[in-house]
Amino acid sequence: MTGRAEITVARSHSGALSRAALKFLGDAWSVLEMKFLFLLRAWYWYIIRPLVFPLGVLFWLRVMVPSDPDVNTRILAGAIVFGVSLSSANMLSQQILQDRFLGRMKLLITMPISKAAYATGVMAFSTLQATPIVVLLLVFSSVVSVDIDLTWAFFPLVAASMLTIFGIALLIASYAPNLEVGGIMSNLFGVVLVMVSPVFFTMDQAPFVLKLIGWVSPMRYAADGLTKAISGDSQVLVEIAVLFGFAAASMSLGLWKLRWRDD
Repeated sequence: MTGRAEITVARSHSGALSRAALKFLGDAWSVLEMKFLFLLRAWYWYIIRPLVFPLGVLFWLRVMVPSDPDVNTRILAGAIVFGVSLSSANMLSQQILQDRFLGRMKLLITMPISKAAYATGVMAFSTLQATPIVVLLLVFSSVVSVDIDLTWAFFPLVAASMLTIFGIALLIASYAPNLEVGGIMSNLFGVVLVMVSPVFFTMDQAPFVLKLIGWVSPMRYAADGLTKAISGDSQVLVEIAVLFGFAAASMSLGLWKLRWRDD
């Protein structure tokens, strides 16, 4: 009898875990679906945006700098980092800020949805926004004379970069006192930090102050790794390890500090 009781309890726990997992996935999908409906209302702007930023930045830099294969590769890698940062840090934090200050988050909480399911849904939506930007940059690489030789490292580097920025976006959206300040904070990280980090240029080319920023900026490691990954070099284990370290730290802090039930 004891054995049967243990089997029954185990099955009960297994069933409860399955139901919890299905609810989590369903809640995350619901958040993604709601965000996608917002996208459909102005879908054309989401198409125009990658054509202006960062594709416009890529063409501008390509014209301004000398024609050098290594420099062109670095510029393309920097444009990818810029695009991922713009769509992840800037747009994701703006989405969460609007949910906080326009009252939508209270409605989501009462559904009820867990904090982790909400974060998963908005991060999935941000991934959908970032993917066309990366694809467009790779497609237009030949226009700026960059010969792409993608390695396996490209995809984990992009994933680690996005997770790092996701966590920081969650922190920005949680600590911003209002929509206006939140917009300034997201721009400072999503745009300004990319511009002052050694992203479009290497650490060797950076002045002393920017080198200091480069040592602590995840953007620099992402640009270094992607430069190698799109030029056929798969020796990027250091960059991947550093970025996943940043990702683990930022995601842990971001989920922990995400405002929930107190707004």
